[in-house]
Amino acid sequence: MKFNNLYIICIVFMVFFTLSCSKMNDLHQSYLDEGEIIYAAKVDSVAPSAGKTRIQLEMFVISQRIESVRVYWNDYKDSVDIAVGNQTGSKMKMLENMEEKGYIFQFVSFDKFGHRSLPFEVTGKVYGNRFQASLTNRVVTSKTALVAGKTTITWSGAVDKGVRCDLTYTNISGVQITKKVPMNVAKTELLDLASDLKYRTLFLPEVTAIDTFYTDYKSIVF
Repeated sequence: MKFNNLYIICIVFMVFFTLSCSKMNDLHQSYLDEGEIIYAAKVDSVAPSAGKTRIQLEMFVISQRIESVRVYWNDYKDSVDIAVGNQTGSKMKMLENMEEKGYIFQFVSFDKFGHRSLPFEVTGKVYGNRFQASLTNRVVTSKTALVAGKTTITWSGAVDKGVRCDLTYTNISGVQITKKVPMNVAKTELLDLASDLKYRTLFLPEVTAIDTFYTDYKSIVF
């Protein structure tokens, strides 16, 4: 009787072990059927440069096993292909007519056998009318009286994302002059002003931006 009980226990254990192994095989069978997954090499890095309704993507490739790269954005709804031809170095791509907003770009490489890489992800931003509408001219805080073509203009502090001011006027010889006034300059002296003194402020939304934004010219009246 004891032998029979031990025999039954062994049979139950063997059945349980067989069923467990079968379930484990079922779990991994789909992966085993696919075989070993081979991935293409990824791009090394990407430098996005913001622009006005556009963005420039500079892609750096170290691997010599990349035939092309497909760039996705808008949750993979939009894409563009960049030919690489198994060459290393820098590759540029400009995306035009882009909506003003932030983007997440996914870069997927393909080798000559059609293998895909895992995505390389980078964020970038496109600027447009909303950013333009937010810009205001640097303030002229004071100016001295215009005497014999001479005046001194005093500027307010630097404005956010401002690069410089373009100061234009007609001189006493009738020639139109443009002076570029950096943001770190507090005073500008003119010695030959005749008329039509005005200025505008230039802005870069980001340090690496490829497009400069401008305010409208504003007249300085004495």
